[in-house]
Order: sequence, then structure tokens, then C-alpha cells
Amino acid sequence: MKRLLLGLLLASPTLLFAQGSQVNTQSLKAVGMSGAGSALFIDESSIFYSPGALSKMDHNAISAGVSGIMYRSAFREANSMDVHHTKFKITPPFSVFATFGPKDTWWKAGLGIYTPFGGSVDWGDQWPGKYELNYLQMRAIYIQPTISFKLTENFGIGGGFIYNIGLVDLGRSIPLASTDAASGKAELSGVGTGMGYNVGVHYHLENTIAISLSYRSKINTKLKDGDAEFTVPPALAASFPNTTFSAELPLPASFNIGVSFPVSERVDIAADGTFLGYDIYKELVFDYKDNTAVLQDTEQPKKYENAFSGKVGVNYKTTDKLALRAGAGYVFTPVQANYVSPETPDNNRVMASAGFTYEVNDKWSLTGAYVFQHLLKRSVTSAVTNLSGTYVTNIHAPGISLTYKW
Repeated sequence: MKRLLLGLLLASPTLLFAQGSQVNTQSLKAVGMSGAGSALFIDESSIFYSPGALSKMDHNAISAGVSGIMYRSAFREANSMDVHHTKFKITPPFSVFATFGPKDTWWKAGLGIYTPFGGSVDWGDQWPGKYELNYLQMRAIYIQPTISFKLTENFGIGGGFIYNIGLVDLGRSIPLASTDAASGKAELSGVGTGMGYNVGVHYHLENTIAISLSYRSKINTKLKDGDAEFTVPPALAASFPNTTFSAELPLPASFNIGVSFPVSERVDIAADGTFLGYDIYKELVFDYKDNTAVLQDTEQPKKYENAFSGKVGVNYKTTDKLALRAGAGYVFTPVQANYVSPETPDNNRVMASAGFTYEVNDKWSLTGAYVFQHLLKRSVTSAVTNLSGTYVTNIHAPGISLTYKW
């Protein structure tokens, strides 16, 4: 009972903060190029992608965008032909960016509110891993004021403060040694906060090449007084009291290098490489306010490794009003095989995307994009619960945004 309960209580909401949730939909222009374009696009989304580029804007703007992330995963247990699928869910990450400041000057300020991590997965309570997870919903909302300075016509620097609000809601089945062999249920929910920063530089040579460097710090999100509720038979209620918990959820630092260059008057190529410092995530600790013989404070090893993603894309200005985009990318997972969990059964992945921007008039523009991510098939045995089987996962993420310029 203790070992099974340990696997239950070590519900790992941070796993959804891993690559499985990091679709990076902050700019639909970049999404249309699979995440490339930090050096190419100089607009309000530079608050997130390249703060140093913000000061090079010759106007002010406000944009709002939303995506529909559809995460679909399937699991086949070892030595079984039965395949279990997640339920259909749509997670809507959003972004709002606004810039302020005089036109054609040496500085620009901005504010970004966006969701860089999050997602939703629901396996139900009838699959072999029900004691690891039934469902999980998570969202991290970043609030980032930013300031950028143009030191020369070609060189800009910038940085911003980040305040994170993280929301978690998950449920798992509890194995009970009862005569009717029924399962109990545990539901954990909470809100955490954390702080960090984002800095960057942007350099370009006139009509040739542009380079962007940016660093986003790690954010240690602290959950305090989260709610832990248990549904069990009355005879076991004393062993599973409804209580509160605390935990710390580390979000990794990242360093991004972007480059872009024109190949013709209307076509630009962009490439980005991102290093992700996931090695800070060594373990997950849950501290419960009320402990019993079976409900103890817990530690679960994670042993994440650093990861890297590479993206490349093309931007084609078909007319003065319409630009078309396409891109591809490859992402290396930070999750070692023995520590894969059903929250997001992560693995190396390939990406492909397409997108467009239509200039409605001098003030308004509409951008749309779609990215598909295929996670390579992964056969694993959990080091915590011994659940053994094979995961196959795909992610679909269409999105749309509207921009007003003045």
C-alpha cells in the first residue's frame, strides 16, 4: 500500500511543464515557422522572443492571440494488445502584447501576458496507469513588463521582469485493499507563484543578416496551501484526511540564438536554436500539512537532463498584403526513459508548420498558423510504479491572432 500510495502522491505537475507543454505559441508568426524567427520578426512579440529587437519598432502595437492545443496520446501496456487513448481535450494558451513609446526613437517599452507552459490530459480511470494519473490540467501565466534601448541603428538591448502564476488541477485513483476491490480517488489542486527575468540583444546589418540572443531565467514556482482531497470508504477516512500541501515546481532557464537572412527581395530564411536548462529538475518534493501512517511527505527523483531544440523556417511575402510561412524543427527531450510519466510521456519530437499574415489595412493585420508535433514512440518502465508499456503521442496546435498598429 505504501509503495502504491507513493506513486499516487508524487503526482508530477511539472512534467507538463516539460517539452510536452512547451509549444511556444506566443507569436503566431513564429509558430508558422515552427518557432523560428526571433531574429526576423521585429514586433510586439519581441517582448518574449527577443527584447533587444523591441526598440527597433517604428510604431506601437497591441496584439492578442489564442491557440487550440490538442494533445493526443495512446498507451499499450507491455504483453497486452489493448490500446488506451487520452480523451479529446483542447487547451487554449493565449498571449497579449502591447508596446508604448515615441515613434522612431531610441527606446520602447512593452507589456506581455502569455502562457508559455500548460496543457490538459485526461486518461480516465479505466486504464492500467490509473494509479499514476486520471487527469491533469495546468497553466502557467507569465506577466512581463519590458524595456528596450537602441544603442545604435543596428544594435538593441532589452530586458524584462517576469511574474509567474501557475495553476494545477489533477486526479488519480487510489488502490484500496477492500472486499469490493473498488478504487478511491485523490484530487490535488493549487496555485503557485514565482519570479524571473528575460534579457536579450538584437543586431542586424542593413538588408543582409540579423542575429538575436536572448536568455530567460529559471523560475522556481512555489505552491503553498494547495488542496488535497481524498474519496475513500469511511473506514479509511482517518488514513486519508483532506489536507493541504506545499511544493516547488522549477521551470527551466533557456538560451536562444536566432539568425535570419534574405534570399531574395520577398523571401527570408530564419533559424533558431534553444538550449533548455532542465537539469535543475532533480526531484519533486510534496510536503503535506497532515500526515498519517500512509500519507507521508514524499520525494520523487526526476533526474531531468538539459535539452536542445532546433527550428528553421521560411517567410515569403507574396504581395504587400500577404505573407506565407512554413517551418520544421526537432526537439530533444529532457526526460530519461525510466522517469517518463503519463502526464506527458515525453520523447524526442519532430515538428512541421505553416502560417500566414494578411494586412487588412495600415492599422490591422490578421495572423494564423498551425504546428504539428510528433513524439517518437517510446517504450518505458516507470522507476517509481513499474508501469511498463509504449506511448505514442501527437500534438496539434492551430492558432490565430489580431494586431492593431498606430
